[in-house]
Amino acid sequence: MNENLFASFATPTMMGLPIVILIIMFPSMMFPTPNRLITNRLTTLQQWLIQLTSKQMMTIHNKKGQTWTLMLMSLILFIGSTNLLGLLPHSFTPTTQLSMNLGMAIPLWAGAVITGFRYKTKASLAHF
Repeated sequence: MNENLFASFATPTMMGLPIVILIIMFPSMMFPTPNRLITNRLTTLQQWLIQLTSKQMMTIHNKKGQTWTLMLMSLILFIGSTNLLGLLPHSFTPTTQLSMNLGMAIPLWAGAVITGFRYKTKASLAHF
């Protein structure tokens, strides 16, 4: 039995190193970069899914608004693949921590607000 009620939320370590670092790096290993002319089925499926999702998200925007596609898609893929790790038994995903979510969300939000103030000041001020 656990001697502490919150022991399941403690950061697991292996040989003195936190395993959270490996968990955060794992999604980038799931999406390999193709280095051949003919890719395998998994890579083809991943590329098709990324293209389909970015096409659906960015069709309503003009060319200036589509510059956010790469950053937004990488953030969505990172959060989704990290949350999939939470399906493993006895694991606690890092994205449940507020500090990690705020660390990803605030720069994206601030960039959108600053860009909005720069190009459309009146429309941006209408939100406040």
